[in-house]
Amino acid sequence: MINEHSTTGKAAVLGAGTMGAQIAAHLANVGWRVLLLDIAPQQLTPEEEAKGLTLNDRAVRNRIAQSGLDRVSKLKPAPFFLPELRERIEIGNFEDDFPRLKEADWLIEAVVENPQIKRDLWSKVQGFVRPDTIVATNTSGLSIHEMSDDCSDDIKRRFLGTHFFNPPRYLKLLEIIPRKETDPEIVKAMTGFGEKVLGKRVVIARDTPGFIANRLGVHAMMIVFPLMDEFDMTVEEVDALTGPLIGHPRSATFRLTDIVGLDVMASVAKNLHERLDSPEDRAQFALTPLVQQMLQNNQLGEKTGAGFFRRLKDGTIEALDLKTGEYRPRQRAKFPQLDAIEKMPLKERLQALFNQDSRESRFLWRITAETLAYTAQHAPSLAEDPATIDNAIKWGFNWEVGPFEIWDALGVKEVADRLASEGKTVPPMVQEMLSAGRERFYEDQNGSKTLYVWSEKSSKPYQPSDEFMTTTEMAQKCPELERNADASVYDLGDGIYCVGIHSKMNTLGPGVLEIASKGLQRAEKEGKGLVITGIGEHFSVGFNLQLFLMMINAGEFDEAVMGTRAFQDALLQLRYASVPVVAATHGYTLGGGCEIALHCAATVASAETYIGLPEVGVGIIPAGGGTSTMLHRALKDLPPNADPYPAIRKVLETLGFGKVATSALEGMKLGFLREGIDVIEINPDRVLWTAKQKALSLSALGYKKPEEPKAMAVGDSVYSRALVELYNLKQGKLMSEHDYIVASKLAYVLTGGELSQPVEMPHSYFYRLECEVTYFLAQQPKTWDRMRHMLETGKPLRN
Repeated sequence: MINEHSTTGKAAVLGAGTMGAQIAAHLANVGWRVLLLDIAPQQLTPEEEAKGLTLNDRAVRNRIAQSGLDRVSKLKPAPFFLPELRERIEIGNFEDDFPRLKEADWLIEAVVENPQIKRDLWSKVQGFVRPDTIVATNTSGLSIHEMSDDCSDDIKRRFLGTHFFNPPRYLKLLEIIPRKETDPEIVKAMTGFGEKVLGKRVVIARDTPGFIANRLGVHAMMIVFPLMDEFDMTVEEVDALTGPLIGHPRSATFRLTDIVGLDVMASVAKNLHERLDSPEDRAQFALTPLVQQMLQNNQLGEKTGAGFFRRLKDGTIEALDLKTGEYRPRQRAKFPQLDAIEKMPLKERLQALFNQDSRESRFLWRITAETLAYTAQHAPSLAEDPATIDNAIKWGFNWEVGPFEIWDALGVKEVADRLASEGKTVPPMVQEMLSAGRERFYEDQNGSKTLYVWSEKSSKPYQPSDEFMTTTEMAQKCPELERNADASVYDLGDGIYCVGIHSKMNTLGPGVLEIASKGLQRAEKEGKGLVITGIGEHFSVGFNLQLFLMMINAGEFDEAVMGTRAFQDALLQLRYASVPVVAATHGYTLGGGCEIALHCAATVASAETYIGLPEVGVGIIPAGGGTSTMLHRALKDLPPNADPYPAIRKVLETLGFGKVATSALEGMKLGFLREGIDVIEINPDRVLWTAKQKALSLSALGYKKPEEPKAMAVGDSVYSRALVELYNLKQGKLMSEHDYIVASKLAYVLTGGELSQPVEMPHSYFYRLECEVTYFLAQQPKTWDRMRHMLETGKPLRN
């Protein structure tokens, strides 16, 4: 049976539409083979007729599945970690290939969201599956029981619903919805599979319309529409108030709607409006006249070029004026009285927000009050306990804290009293809990945590596993031993310490290097190993360009090189430490951030690690040892007497074009990660734990600090070959003059500088060449222009 260790297997996906094809792609990402099926066409296309094909030709019969696979292969962001992984997917059709369903360990149906179509398909399919195959329907909110009631008792025992969020590769939440007959062991096994193989965070939801996340998350969006009219809010003001200020993502309300698509949100709301029982519930999801008008006008968001915002060809962003229905230049929302509040920790911020008497505070209180009351009113029908609800919203909609965590932060009794004083109904479950003498959904008494369980009107122990812990959670939970403005040292336990970078965008500078040194000293003196990570969404975007630009603008070129040497020395301390140093990377791992990982004994990379050395984009080369380390990796396994140029050329191409991997798997292909040494962790919330285990494992194996390696400095003959290729690129206008200068200097380092004959050199020699080139490039005015342009726009300048 499928379990948390099933990193290989075969799945069959029925339906090659948007969700089915992307689920198939993600299964291919994690090592599974997939059979992707869809209906067989009933008519030839003109192109098929012109080729003389008939309805019996396999290419015609598989056309719809093929189109689905082709379409998903072109999507951006890419559903596949690597384009070649689509080869793990076979295509077929419902009429010819149902007998092949016996090959599948997991069968996932993902056809159109129509309960009758799904029900009819399951009636046909059930006779073709193996007795041990787990069967599932993927739906965003239809009844699991309704579509599978006609199935046999044996199928019902193995049947469950899944709700992948779109796009499945990137979004964290997976809701699993069992039937009442579903074997609990299958639910447990699929939970482990979802978390450790698919990389999702899983919640078990009850079979109610919209399940947990869509029911509550879409409700929280729908209540904004009438309230923004009541409080006369613009779309910019609503987004300024309903984003990070209250612990929601930067996309807030209307930007999120434009990204997801107004039609998608409306479809979920319409489904809930149709399927909920009470008129009061249904009214919560009725589409407002504004939404109906925008749907009619095809103002669906990014997919149609206009929604609540639209971007003009010159890059100008306009916002929809809700009073006139016309677009106007986007305006910055101004709430000066909130400036001091927004710097507070989230829970204190929420308390302060709702204690103000201002238009924006009243607006936010109404949204929050309705969200909290609705959630507590319906939670007992949706899930077993508050943590399940909170996790579904945090993982599905990227809230920092869930609804019941907000209840606790504001005070359950205080919120209940305020609701009552405003004439609102206090949810019965809240009244019951308060009457029982419990005042929080989560309680911590003497280090023992408990969670309120409404079905039993009592508490149960609550201890989330340390195996799944984000870097932000780590910074909140683990003891902080050292700190400055840019980084901290934390104690992960078991002799493993962690340097957490928390500067702006996790940029690197003297503050980070100081804490890294202190963390390493502590690990070498008292512990077994050190983990380095970035707190928040990204590992690190690299060295602080602003600092570098200030030095070269002032003509302090020697100081710029001294800073480069200091950075090299700090990274070499990590490489030659007496304890293993492990990088735990995620998100952007660029420039100096990548160089940190390159100097560690091992890297544990989230599958969604976007890693590379793009320094050429700002007119310099990777000079924190990145160029030298990539050269060493390329040459160390070359056979004796082999021509080194192809290996050097590959590094020159990777660094010279500033290639950045769009997945950890691509990072391994480009050489930023090493097979057999570095680890790719599919679940981003498990990276820190896996990095800690890697450090403990290396320590237990008797880790010894490495000796300084050597690499062949190949000299002028190879350097000349590289210059010829670069010159041809420049002449062909594939490279600017300054690109040519930078790439030539990169080739100079990779070939060992001015040497007439090849000679083996220690790594330190190549590091000195990096500094030499940095000194030269720092004096080029076009380098300054590139750095300024990057800082101002976030985009490289090709001058």
